Amino acid sequence: MNERIAFIGSVALWVVLFMISIVVGKADLMISDYLSIFHSSDEMVSNLILNFRLPKSITAILVGIALPIAGFLMQELFKNPLAEPSVLGVTSMSSLGVGIVVFLFSIIGLTQYLNHPWIIIIASFIGAFAALILILSFAQRIKSSASLIILGFMMSGLTVALISLMQYFAPSEQIKQFLMWGFGTLSGLTWSQILIFAFCVTLGLMLTTKSLKGIVALNFGEKYAQTMGIHLKSLRTTILIASALLTSAATAFTGPIGFIGLVIPHLCRSVLKTSNIFLLLKWIIISGMNTMLFFLILTEIFPFGTLPINIITSLIGAPIVISILLNHKFEIKS
Repeated sequence: MNERIAFIGSVALWVVLFMISIVVGKADLMISDYLSIFHSSDEMVSNLILNFRLPKSITAILVGIALPIAGFLMQELFKNPLAEPSVLGVTSMSSLGVGIVVFLFSIIGLTQYLNHPWIIIIASFIGAFAALILILSFAQRIKSSASLIILGFMMSGLTVALISLMQYFAPSEQIKQFLMWGFGTLSGLTWSQILIFAFCVTLGLMLTTKSLKGIVALNFGEKYAQTMGIHLKSLRTTILIASALLTSAATAFTGPIGFIGLVIPHLCRSVLKTSNIFLLLKWIIISGMNTMLFFLILTEIFPFGTLPINIITSLIGAPIVISILLNHKFEIKS
């Protein structure tokens, strides 16, 4: 009963945060502007609400679903409490895919395709999926959680070097465009981009739901999972595709946002202290949405302009990573 009340309270909080996220901003609007939005004579106000603030709030919700679920799947797949897209280098590889498109297309004169959402997201997905394949192969050879994390950071360092190499030869306009994207932003998406983003998140969520039964069985060991009729190779492939899809969609449309995939699942596990995967996933989704809406509001009330979202998530996420490292010191030494 307490859990149900808490969940209803979280849903109510989501509604409040969503409304606040639409209302706050640098331009002051009256309540009457929102009430008369569909028959307002002021086109600028309608455009501000419908094509700027509302898409931004929906983008925050989609990121709040995508990255925490991707982190949750990676933690379950690698059995590592520190696994998440940015820590394992998946976000960096996804960014490399975007960087190759942005810089290579500009060098060979295909700049008209730079803003095509499907091209960007496919490049981002290839990068994320390749990273997960590499990490999975590493995980089968090494058993130490710390070593896996270090390999993730090394892979991130390698991708940064490759991106820097491409930046060295790229036009200054594309370098500026890529740098601004790298700060992470929830604004600027068109409705057609949001629809594609929502489609990818929905598909990733469906694959996640499909893999939950296998994840539960796998928690009791591979032999037990096989006796339950779980095809391990198929399960791992589904988890990899879902993780790559969710990470690449969020990265392609909002930039490389770090730590959300680690912080939300970790906090939910710490508070709930449950082994019920289905319950955990439900709370990860609602907590992720609420957190990203809260962060969005923080970026808007920052007095000196709009603060990049990646700065906020890193400021809050990094101390939590340190906390997990200290609390899991015995596992990491193994």
